[in-house]
Amino acid sequence: MPQWPLLRALRGGRGTRSLSLTARQLDQLPSGFAKMKALECLNLRDNRLRRLRPDVEALSRLKVLNLGNNLFEDVPEQLICLKSLQKLHLFGNKITRMSPLVCGGLQNLVLLNLNNNQLRYLPPEIHRLENLEFLSLNNNQLQSIPRELCCLQKLCELHLNHNSLTALPEEIGHLTKLKILSLSRNRIEELPDGLCKMVSLQVLDLAGNNIHIFPTAMQDLDLVELYCEGNPLLQKIPVSAIQEEDILTLKRMKTSRNLHLLPVRILLCSYKCFNLHDEGLFGIAVP
Repeated sequence: MPQWPLLRALRGGRGTRSLSLTARQLDQLPSGFAKMKALECLNLRDNRLRRLRPDVEALSRLKVLNLGNNLFEDVPEQLICLKSLQKLHLFGNKITRMSPLVCGGLQNLVLLNLNNNQLRYLPPEIHRLENLEFLSLNNNQLQSIPRELCCLQKLCELHLNHNSLTALPEEIGHLTKLKILSLSRNRIEELPDGLCKMVSLQVLDLAGNNIHIFPTAMQDLDLVELYCEGNPLLQKIPVSAIQEEDILTLKRMKTSRNLHLLPVRILLCSYKCFNLHDEGLFGIAVP
C-alpha cells in the first residue's frame, strides 16, 4: 500500500524531524529513510516488522524510536549505530534475547521499554547503558537479573512485574537514585539487606511474591508507597520465652509506618530481650 506520510516527508526535503507509520501492516520498511538525515522521532508501532533495513543506521540524529507491537525476536543490532537514541520502545514483540553489542552502542539511551516479550535473561553488558533512567521489563520470563544492572547509577525507575524472579542481587543497594521499584507477581522469597540502602526509594511494589519476612533495616526506608499484599507474611502471635539467659537468634515483628504490621528480622542477644515490652514489637517463636 502507498506510504503517503513517508512520501510527503521525502518531498518535504531532508529537514523532516518526525515520522509516524503506525498500524499500516508493514512487514518491511519502505526505502528512503537514508535520505531523512534530520529525523529525530520515528514511530513504527503496531506493524509486522521482524527486522530493520540496514540504511536505518544512517539516522544519526534519531532520538525516539517506537517499534512496539511488531514481530521482532531479537533487539535489532542495527541500533548500535544510533548514537543519539534516547528512547527505545520494543514492547509487545517476541524478543528472547538482547545482544551485548546493542548495549555498547546505546550509551545515550534514557528510556528502554521491553515489556511483554519473552526475555529469559539480560546480558551483563547492560551496565554500559550508563545514562539509563527508566527500564521496564514487565511480563517477560526473567529468572534473575545480573548484578551488573546495579551499576546503572542514573536509574530512577525499574519495573520487573510478572516475571519469574526468585531473588535480587545484594548489589541492588547501589541504585541510590532509584525512586520506583516494581517487583509484583514474581517468586521472590527473601529480600537482600542491600535493598535498605536505596536512599531515594519512594515506591516499592512487592505484591504477589513468596516473602515471609523483611530485612531489619526495612523500617529505615522513607517509602511513600509500599505494596506487599499477596505474600505469606508472618502473623502476629505474641509469645513469652521459656529460657532466660541463652543467647540465640530470634525473630521479631515490628510495626512500620508503611504497614500496620511489617515483619522484620532482628538479631537479639538473649531470651530476656525477647520478652521486653516495647510498643509495636511482638516476638515470634521459631523452632
